[in-house]
Amino acid sequence: QHSSRIMSQESSLVALNSLYQLIESRVATLNPACQLASRLDIFFAGVDDDGLDEYESAPPVIYEDNDESDQEESGEEDAMETDEETKEPEEFSGLSDIDGSEGLSD
Repeated sequence: QHSSRIMSQESSLVALNSLYQLIESRVATLNPACQLASRLDIFFAGVDDDGLDEYESAPPVIYEDNDESDQEESGEEDAMETDEETKEPEEFSGLSDIDGSEGLSD
């Protein structure tokens, strides 16, 4: 009963027809969209992180502000800071975390 009454009204028939076409177009594009999404996932999973190896890290970026007016005002403070910095132990260079960890993996 209800479906025959809805189908008899032309305004509802136009609305239902456009809704049906919208659903059909979305169903038709669902499978290609899923394939594209899976291909993009595979592609981005294989991309290196800016060419860095798994155990390497990017060197830290250090910004030094060399403004001459700041140097004049804090000249004595800089001298004291450099004296303190030279007393700190030197960092080891050329060693990595991976070199000594072979015996610990057991």
